[in-house]
Amino acid sequence: MKHYIITGTSSGIGKALAEKVLENKEDVVSGISRTATLAHERYTHYKLDLNRPEDLAAFDLPRVEADEVILINNAGYLGDIKRIGAANHEALARVFNVNVTAVAILMNKFLAPDYGGEASKTILNVSSGAGSYEIPSWAGYCGSKAAVDMLSKTVKVEQNELGNDVRILSVGPGVVDTPMQSQIRGAQKEDFSRVEDFQGFKEHGELASPSDIAAKYLHVLNQGLFTNAVVGSLRDIEI
Repeated sequence: MKHYIITGTSSGIGKALAEKVLENKEDVVSGISRTATLAHERYTHYKLDLNRPEDLAAFDLPRVEADEVILINNAGYLGDIKRIGAANHEALARVFNVNVTAVAILMNKFLAPDYGGEASKTILNVSSGAGSYEIPSWAGYCGSKAAVDMLSKTVKVEQNELGNDVRILSVGPGVVDTPMQSQIRGAQKEDFSRVEDFQGFKEHGELASPSDIAAKYLHVLNQGLFTNAVVGSLRDIEI
Protein backbone atom coordinates (compact mmCIF):
# COMPACT_ATOMS: atom_id res chain seq x y z
CA MET A 1 0.00 0.00 0.00
CA LYS A 2 1.20 3.49 -0.88
CA HIS A 3 0.20 6.74 0.78
CA TYR A 4 0.52 9.81 -1.44
CA ILE A 5 0.61 13.33 -0.01
CA ILE A 6 -0.03 15.74 -2.89
CA THR A 7 -0.16 19.53 -2.82
CA GLY A 8 -2.31 21.54 -5.21
CA THR A 9 -5.00 18.90 -5.70
CA SER A 10 -7.80 21.36 -6.50
CA SER A 11 -6.98 21.49 -10.24
CA GLY A 12 -4.49 20.75 -13.00
CA ILE A 13 -1.70 18.24 -12.53
CA GLY A 14 -2.31 17.81 -8.79
CA LYS A 15 -5.95 16.84 -9.24
CA ALA A 16 -5.08 14.54 -12.15
CA LEU A 17 -2.38 12.86 -10.05
CA ALA A 18 -4.80 12.23 -7.20
CA GLU A 19 -7.41 10.80 -9.56
CA LYS A 20 -4.83 8.57 -11.27
CA VAL A 21 -3.47 7.25 -7.94
CA LEU A 22 -6.99 6.46 -6.72
CA GLU A 23 -7.49 4.11 -9.67
CA ASN A 24 -5.32 1.67 -7.69
CA LYS A 25 -7.65 0.28 -5.03
CA GLU A 26 -4.84 -0.24 -2.51
CA ASP A 27 -3.49 3.33 -2.44
CA VAL A 28 -4.66 6.39 -0.53
CA VAL A 29 -4.21 10.12 -1.10
CA SER A 30 -3.95 13.06 1.26
CA GLY A 31 -4.51 16.27 -0.67
CA ILE A 32 -3.35 19.73 0.40
CA SER A 33 -4.81 22.87 -1.14
CA ARG A 34 -7.00 25.85 -0.33
CA THR A 35 -10.12 24.25 -1.83
CA ALA A 36 -11.40 20.68 -2.09
CA THR A 37 -12.67 19.50 -5.48
CA LEU A 38 -12.31 15.74 -5.02
CA ALA A 39 -14.55 13.35 -3.13
CA HIS A 40 -13.42 9.75 -2.69
CA GLU A 41 -13.39 7.24 0.17
CA ARG A 42 -9.59 6.96 -0.05
CA TYR A 43 -9.00 10.69 -0.37
CA THR A 44 -8.58 13.01 2.62
CA HIS A 45 -8.39 16.75 2.09
CA TYR A 46 -6.39 19.20 4.18
CA LYS A 47 -7.29 22.84 3.67
CA LEU A 48 -4.10 24.86 3.79
CA ASP A 49 -2.80 28.04 2.17
CA LEU A 50 0.80 27.41 1.14
CA ASN A 51 1.35 31.15 0.94
CA ARG A 52 1.24 31.26 4.75
CA PRO A 53 4.50 29.75 6.08
CA GLU A 54 3.34 30.17 9.68
CA ASP A 55 0.29 27.98 9.02
CA LEU A 56 2.39 25.40 7.21
CA ALA A 57 4.92 25.30 10.05
CA ALA A 58 2.08 24.44 12.46
CA PHE A 59 0.61 21.79 10.13
CA ASP A 60 0.98 18.12 11.07
CA LEU A 61 1.53 15.78 8.15
CA PRO A 62 -1.05 12.99 7.81
CA ARG A 63 -0.48 9.84 9.81
CA VAL A 64 0.96 7.07 7.68
CA GLU A 65 0.22 3.33 7.82
CA ALA A 66 1.66 2.18 4.51
CA ASP A 67 4.62 0.43 2.93
CA GLU A 68 5.66 3.60 1.12
CA VAL A 69 4.82 7.26 1.64
CA ILE A 70 5.27 9.62 -1.29
CA LEU A 71 5.28 13.41 -0.98
CA ILE A 72 4.50 15.21 -4.24
CA ASN A 73 5.10 18.94 -4.04
CA ASN A 74 3.00 19.93 -7.04
CA ALA A 75 1.41 23.26 -6.08
CA GLY A 76 2.88 26.18 -7.98
CA TYR A 77 2.32 29.87 -8.57
CA LEU A 78 3.50 31.85 -11.59
CA GLY A 79 3.03 35.32 -10.11
CA ASP A 80 2.90 38.56 -12.08
CA ILE A 81 3.96 38.27 -15.69
CA LYS A 82 5.99 41.44 -15.38
CA ARG A 83 9.64 42.35 -15.61
CA ILE A 84 11.45 42.91 -12.33
CA GLY A 85 11.08 46.59 -11.65
CA ALA A 86 7.39 46.49 -12.52
CA ALA A 87 6.24 43.38 -10.62
CA ASN A 88 3.91 43.38 -7.64
CA HIS A 89 5.81 42.92 -4.37
CA GLU A 90 3.18 40.69 -2.77
CA ALA A 91 3.02 38.49 -5.87
CA LEU A 92 6.80 38.05 -5.81
CA ALA A 93 6.69 37.02 -2.17
CA ARG A 94 3.91 34.53 -2.90
CA VAL A 95 5.90 32.95 -5.75
CA PHE A 96 8.70 32.04 -3.36
CA ASN A 97 6.38 31.13 -0.47
CA VAL A 98 4.40 28.63 -2.55
CA ASN A 99 7.12 27.37 -4.89
CA VAL A 100 10.09 27.20 -2.51
CA THR A 101 9.34 27.86 1.16
CA ALA A 102 6.37 25.49 1.28
CA VAL A 103 8.39 22.79 -0.50
CA ALA A 104 11.28 23.16 1.94
CA ILE A 105 9.03 23.08 5.03
CA LEU A 106 7.11 20.03 3.83
CA MET A 107 10.35 18.22 2.99
CA ASN A 108 11.69 19.13 6.43
CA LYS A 109 8.64 17.64 8.13
CA PHE A 110 8.55 14.62 5.83
CA LEU A 111 12.20 13.70 6.38
CA ALA A 112 12.07 14.03 10.16
CA PRO A 113 13.26 10.74 11.70
CA ASP A 114 10.04 10.36 13.68
CA TYR A 115 7.74 10.67 10.67
CA GLY A 116 6.41 7.77 8.63
CA GLY A 117 7.32 4.84 10.83
CA GLU A 118 8.79 1.97 8.81
CA ALA A 119 7.46 3.23 5.46
CA SER A 120 9.98 3.94 2.72
CA LYS A 121 10.01 7.57 1.62
CA THR A 122 9.94 9.25 -1.77
CA ILE A 123 9.76 12.96 -2.60
CA LEU A 124 8.75 14.19 -6.04
CA ASN A 125 9.00 17.94 -6.55
CA VAL A 126 7.21 19.19 -9.65
CA SER A 127 9.80 21.51 -11.13
CA SER A 128 9.90 23.27 -14.50
CA GLY A 129 12.16 23.80 -17.46
CA ALA A 130 11.90 27.46 -16.45
CA GLY A 131 14.36 26.64 -13.68
CA SER A 132 17.03 25.89 -16.29
CA TYR A 133 16.70 28.78 -18.73
CA GLU A 134 15.65 32.40 -18.68
CA ILE A 135 12.13 33.47 -19.65
CA PRO A 136 11.68 37.26 -19.60
CA SER A 137 8.93 38.46 -17.24
CA TRP A 138 9.08 35.18 -15.32
CA ALA A 139 12.12 36.02 -13.18
CA GLY A 140 10.42 35.08 -9.91
CA TYR A 141 9.07 31.80 -11.30
CA CYS A 142 12.34 30.86 -13.02
CA GLY A 143 14.30 31.67 -9.87
CA SER A 144 11.94 29.69 -7.66
CA LYS A 145 12.08 26.58 -9.84
CA ALA A 146 15.87 26.76 -10.03
CA ALA A 147 15.82 26.88 -6.23
CA VAL A 148 13.64 23.75 -6.09
CA ASP A 149 16.08 21.85 -8.30
CA MET A 150 19.07 22.80 -6.14
CA LEU A 151 17.13 22.19 -2.93
CA SER A 152 16.28 18.70 -4.15
CA LYS A 153 19.86 17.86 -5.17
CA THR A 154 21.30 19.14 -1.91
CA VAL A 155 18.79 17.29 0.27
CA LYS A 156 19.58 14.10 -1.65
CA VAL A 157 23.27 14.55 -0.77
CA GLU A 158 22.30 15.07 2.88
CA GLN A 159 20.20 11.91 2.96
CA ASN A 160 23.04 9.94 1.38
CA GLU A 161 25.39 11.22 4.10
CA LEU A 162 22.94 9.97 6.71
CA GLY A 163 22.70 6.58 5.02
CA ASN A 164 18.98 6.99 4.36
CA ASP A 165 17.54 5.29 1.29
CA VAL A 166 15.24 8.17 0.37
CA ARG A 167 14.36 8.81 -3.25
CA ILE A 168 14.24 12.53 -4.13
CA LEU A 169 13.26 13.82 -7.56
CA SER A 170 12.71 17.24 -9.12
CA VAL A 171 11.03 16.71 -12.48
CA GLY A 172 9.50 19.26 -14.85
CA PRO A 173 6.33 18.35 -16.76
CA GLY A 174 6.82 20.35 -19.96
CA VAL A 175 3.97 22.52 -21.26
CA VAL A 176 0.62 21.37 -19.88
CA ASP A 177 -2.95 22.54 -20.46
CA THR A 178 -3.57 23.99 -17.00
CA PRO A 179 -5.03 27.25 -15.61
CA MET A 180 -1.47 28.60 -15.48
CA GLN A 181 -1.22 28.33 -19.25
CA SER A 182 -4.47 30.29 -19.60
CA GLN A 183 -2.94 33.04 -17.49
CA ILE A 184 0.18 33.08 -19.68
CA ARG A 185 -1.82 33.33 -22.92
CA GLY A 186 -3.72 36.31 -21.50
CA ALA A 187 -0.59 38.36 -20.80
CA GLN A 188 0.00 41.65 -22.61
CA LYS A 189 2.67 41.69 -25.32
CA GLU A 190 4.32 44.76 -23.79
CA ASP A 191 4.76 42.82 -20.53
CA PHE A 192 5.64 39.43 -22.00
CA SER A 193 7.64 39.29 -25.22
CA ARG A 194 6.98 35.56 -25.70
CA VAL A 195 3.20 35.57 -25.28
CA GLU A 196 2.63 34.60 -28.92
CA ASP A 197 4.82 31.51 -28.49
CA PHE A 198 2.57 30.28 -25.69
CA GLN A 199 -0.59 31.16 -27.58
CA GLY A 200 0.81 29.04 -30.39
CA PHE A 201 1.29 26.03 -28.10
CA LYS A 202 -2.49 26.01 -27.55
CA GLU A 203 -3.43 26.74 -31.15
CA HIS A 204 -1.18 23.99 -32.49
CA GLY A 205 -2.23 21.35 -29.94
CA GLU A 206 1.19 21.23 -28.28
CA LEU A 207 -0.08 21.26 -24.68
CA ALA A 208 -0.13 17.94 -22.86
CA SER A 209 -3.22 17.03 -20.85
CA PRO A 210 -2.92 16.92 -17.04
CA SER A 211 -4.05 13.29 -17.14
CA ASP A 212 -1.26 12.27 -19.50
CA ILE A 213 1.29 14.14 -17.38
CA ALA A 214 -0.01 12.47 -14.23
CA ALA A 215 0.42 9.07 -15.89
CA LYS A 216 4.02 9.97 -16.81
CA TYR A 217 4.82 11.08 -13.26
CA LEU A 218 3.52 7.80 -11.86
CA HIS A 219 5.55 5.94 -14.49
CA VAL A 220 8.66 7.79 -13.30
CA LEU A 221 7.91 6.81 -9.70
CA ASN A 222 7.03 3.19 -10.45
CA GLN A 223 10.03 2.62 -12.74
CA GLY A 224 12.59 4.39 -10.54
CA LEU A 225 13.55 6.89 -13.23
CA PHE A 226 15.82 9.91 -12.57
CA THR A 227 16.82 8.38 -9.23
CA ASN A 228 20.53 9.08 -9.68
CA ALA A 229 20.22 12.40 -11.49
CA VAL A 230 17.49 13.81 -9.17
CA VAL A 231 16.57 16.51 -11.72
CA GLY A 232 14.82 15.59 -14.96
CA SER A 233 12.00 16.36 -17.40
CA LEU A 234 8.96 14.44 -18.58
CA ARG A 235 9.83 15.61 -22.08
CA ASP A 236 12.30 12.71 -22.07
CA ILE A 237 9.63 10.12 -21.16
CA GLU A 238 7.40 8.09 -23.47
CA ILE A 239 4.87 5.60 -22.14
